[in-house]
Amino acid sequence: MITQAFRWAALAVLCAALGACASRPEPIRGASAPASGASSEPASCGSRYTVRRGDTLSGIADRCGVRWLDLAAENNISAPYTLRDGQVLVMPGGARTYTVRRGDNLYRIAVSHGMTQQELAAINGIAPPYTIYPGQELQLSGNARPVQTASATPAPAPRPAQTSTQQPAQQPSQQPAPAQQPAPAPSQPVAGAPQFRWPHDGQVIANFGSQPGGRRNDGIKIAASVGEPVRAAAAGEVVYAGNELQGYGELVLLRHGDWVTAYAHNSVLRVSVGQQVEAGAVIAEAGSTGSANRVQVHFEIRRGVTPVDPLQYLPRR
Repeated sequence: MITQAFRWAALAVLCAALGACASRPEPIRGASAPASGASSEPASCGSRYTVRRGDTLSGIADRCGVRWLDLAAENNISAPYTLRDGQVLVMPGGARTYTVRRGDNLYRIAVSHGMTQQELAAINGIAPPYTIYPGQELQLSGNARPVQTASATPAPAPRPAQTSTQQPAQQPSQQPAPAQQPAPAPSQPVAGAPQFRWPHDGQVIANFGSQPGGRRNDGIKIAASVGEPVRAAAAGEVVYAGNELQGYGELVLLRHGDWVTAYAHNSVLRVSVGQQVEAGAVIAEAGSTGSANRVQVHFEIRRGVTPVDPLQYLPRR
């Protein structure tokens, strides 16, 4: 179920081998068709579009031949993607940019635009630890730029280059995206990996890797009952909490340095984006949302964007 369709980079993230999810948002205001009295005339989709009664973000995107994620990002529209009559939307296209807002991080921005964190960092010349600032303009397309170094004369406003003084200008920003250098799951745990713990105490009902019917499982599935606690496998930051990724249902992504853990099919989410959680903290309640055919906890561990077998990293029971 959970395959390349989920691009990590967006959403970073479970987000590249997670392949950017192009699932559509829920219809705005519950309207999937023009409301009574809405104009039935075909809309003009030039560089701008004026919202009419009954319009939805996904409907406008389909009509104008753009991705709804790009349309939302271009206009700084976030969930629940509410539109208002008369609102003017700028169509995405050309050299796209994104202006960083308070609370953003590079991983989440990358995932929401169908990129990996490493791709976005390379395009903008940003070195680890990928520090960005509100008001900073990021390029969303283009060629990789050299990693920036701090200027001898401080700029009037903070620049992300100030975080990269320990990085030589010639040093690559990070590993290339998985499409350029695929890395197989290690047979042994990687040195320096976080000390992961089980997110739930149930029995493993599906292992990592190839599945019947030619499918692939990028994590493990753990049996559960509705409402049972789902716990953080390690301390980290919530970089995604929502249901916009097709098939995953209610999903939480936690970042632990260069590692990411994913917890899917929940019934209730107990955390929000940007929140710091401790290992063992309850982050959700088990469920069967998304494509799950029974109550379960789908759990993934990824090193960067590459999925690894969780059983190689979890303590033996």
